[in-house]
Amino acid sequence: MTNTPILSMPYIAPSQAQKHVTHNEALRLLDVLVQLVADSRSDTTPPPAPSEGQCFIVAPGATGDWAGQDEQIALHENGVWIFIAPQSGWIAMITDTMELAVFDGAAWGPVKANLTSDALNNLVHIGVNTSADATNKLAVSADATLLNHAGGGHQLKVNKNTPGDTASLLFQSAWTGHAEMGLSGNTDFTVKVSADGGTWFTAMETDGATGRVSFPSGGVRLMLAAPTTWYVDPGNGNDSNSGLFSGTGAFATLQRAVDEVLSIDAGGHAVTIQLADDTYNLTSPVVIDQPLVGGGEIMITGNTASPSLVALNSSAGVFDVIGAVVSLSGVELSTSAPAEVCINGAENAQITLSEIEFGTGGSAHISLQNAECEVVGDVEITGDADRHIALDHKAVFRMEGQTLSLTGAPDFPTAFIEANNGSAASFDGNSFSGTASGPRYDISVLSSVNTYGAGVSHLPGGSAGSTSDGGIYA
Repeated sequence: MTNTPILSMPYIAPSQAQKHVTHNEALRLLDVLVQLVADSRSDTTPPPAPSEGQCFIVAPGATGDWAGQDEQIALHENGVWIFIAPQSGWIAMITDTMELAVFDGAAWGPVKANLTSDALNNLVHIGVNTSADATNKLAVSADATLLNHAGGGHQLKVNKNTPGDTASLLFQSAWTGHAEMGLSGNTDFTVKVSADGGTWFTAMETDGATGRVSFPSGGVRLMLAAPTTWYVDPGNGNDSNSGLFSGTGAFATLQRAVDEVLSIDAGGHAVTIQLADDTYNLTSPVVIDQPLVGGGEIMITGNTASPSLVALNSSAGVFDVIGAVVSLSGVELSTSAPAEVCINGAENAQITLSEIEFGTGGSAHISLQNAECEVVGDVEITGDADRHIALDHKAVFRMEGQTLSLTGAPDFPTAFIEANNGSAASFDGNSFSGTASGPRYDISVLSSVNTYGAGVSHLPGGSAGSTSDGGIYA
C-alpha cells in the first residue's frame, strides 16, 4: 500500500530518495483537509485571480479549468488547480454562506439535510438565541417565530395528560401573566384576562360538550340562531350544566334556567324552559325581572296533561314576574306563606296561563300591579287563598272560553277576585265547576269586572260581593 486508506496521503517508501517530496505532499493534503474550509460550493467557474491556498467545492456543471471536476475539492496551489476527491461523510465549512456542508458520496448538501431521522430526537433541551432550562425545554428569543406549512396546512398541537390539567397559551408582560386562552382544568375552551397576574376573569367560555359560547364577565350576549329549549330536572340535573339537554344535562333549579335565558339575545326565536316531572321545593320566588332581549316570551312548560306532576311548592312566593313576557303551562303552584302569592306580576309584565293547578295560595293565587294576565287554557283550584285574583294599579285580567274547576270547595275570605285603582277583569264564555266559599268580588276605585251579563252569581263564591268608589260589576 502506497497511500493511506482515508485521506490517501502518500507513504514514504523504504530507501526512498527525496523523502521530503512525499512528506510535503502529505502535509499539503493535511493542510487542505483538516478543518476543511471552502470559499463557496455554488461556483461553476474558477475566480479570475485566485489566491494561494484558496479552496472551493466545484458546483455541478463546472467549466474552464474546473470542467469535469463537479463536487471535487479545488485547491489553488503554486499557480495551478489541484483537485481532491471527497469521501462520503466529509464535512466542510462554506464561508460565503457560513453553513456546514456534508458529502453523501455523490453530492454536497447542508448538514441538516443529511442527518438521520433520529439524530435530533430526545434532546435534553434546545435554546435558540437564549438558554433553555428544565421547565422551558424549548426556549426562543427572537423578534418573531414562524411556523410554516410543508406543502399544505399547518397545525400547532398543545396536548395535556388529563382533562383536569391545563393546555393553554399564556401571554405575559415583564413575566407577569395578563391573558390566557386554552383548556384550563377542563375541556371547555376559555379566554381569561388579569390586570395583576393574580386575579383572573373569564371573558369567554365555549362549552366542550355543546359548543355553546358564554361570556361569564358580561358585555356580550349569545344570540340564538334557532328556537331553543332549556331543561330543568331537580333529580338528575346540575346547575353547572348547559341545561340544553334533558336528564343529566339539565339544570337542577328553575331560577338557574331563568337566569340563563335572561342572559341571551333571543334574536326573535322561541325560548322554552321545559320542567321535568318532579316536586320543586322553593325557598324563594323564581324571579323573572326583565324582558327577554331580542323579543318574544319566555315559555315555561311542565306537564300539560297532568300539571300536578310538576309541583312548584314554595315557603315564600312562587313566581315574581317584573316587566317580562312569560307563558306558564302544565304546572301546579302553591305557597305555604300566608302573606305571599303564587304568581306576582308587576311593571307591565304580561303573563299567559294554561293548564294550571293552584294549591294553597297565601295572600293570592294571582296578584297583578300594573300588569296583565290572560288565561288561555283550563285551570283547577284545589287550595284556599285570601283571593284567587288580586288586581291593583291598572292591572288587567282576561279569561275567555276556558274551564275553571274547583276541588274541595276552596275558601276566598276577601273575594274570588279583588280589583282596585283602575284595574279591569273580563270573564266571557267560561265554564265553572265545583264550589267555593267567600265573596265573589270586591271592586273599588274606578275598577271593573265584566262577566258580560252573566249575573252576580257567575263567579265562584258563597256570596255576591261588593263595589265601592266607582267600582263596577257588569
